[in-house]
Amino acid sequence: MSYNHGLEEKKFKEKWQKTAEEYRKAGMTEKQIAEIYEFDREVFNSDRRYSERTVGLFNNSNSRTLMIYDDYLAHNRYGWINEIEDMEVYSQIMSLPEIWREAFTMYIFDGYTQKEISSILLRDQSNISRAIDKIAEILRNQFSNA
Repeated sequence: MSYNHGLEEKKFKEKWQKTAEEYRKAGMTEKQIAEIYEFDREVFNSDRRYSERTVGLFNNSNSRTLMIYDDYLAHNRYGWINEIEDMEVYSQIMSLPEIWREAFTMYIFDGYTQKEISSILLRDQSNISRAIDKIAEILRNQFSNA
């Protein structure tokens, strides 16, 4: 059976809503809850990446698996920035606040929603949206001018 990300995402969110309520009842702060959520989300994303890159070699339950692992992404999270060849575009992105680059990376490469990013980074969702849109606009301009 293949991995159904939508279903797994739904289960994760439902479970986490219940867990967050329990943490609030126990007296934890929103910052503490956001930190735990960030860790749990990274574990969920890690499981998803593993499941999406694992392919069965045979059609039986005792089969071995072949895992495709992207070493570049695993060890160089911000590698996309270093791939920018246009120095003007590079300097525009680097002049933006670091948290904007973090939000963009989380959105594009880690698969978080803007709402999730805002709760993790403890920033207003409109600020996260503006950050993602600004970097996307800079990158779009680079490719439309090329």
